[in-house]
Amino acid sequence: MVERGKTTLERCGWEVVEARVGVSMIGKPCGYMGKRIDVNKDGCLWKADLDELNIREAMVRATGLCVNGPSWTGIPGYFRFTLALCDTDFDRALDCITKLYELVM
Repeated sequence: MVERGKTTLERCGWEVVEARVGVSMIGKPCGYMGKRIDVNKDGCLWKADLDELNIREAMVRATGLCVNGPSWTGIPGYFRFTLALCDTDFDRALDCITKLYELVM
């Protein structure tokens, strides 16, 4: 799981701090900073120029995936991704990360 998560995150514009032990890894969305996203859901349009403060909300709005932000990790700009998921949920989370990448890039 660690290698699949790391590979997907890096391919999708994240700088990853590789996990050696534990149930999570952290990453910084370097490739997304300053990029524009428009999310049209249920007739509501949400637009943003992505930064550290709104990328978490963009991910939730665009894909439904919720991750822990910098206030949780205690490391400015870095987000937490859990690895302690069943395979189906982990695959779905990776799909969400890829979907956000495709929407923004």
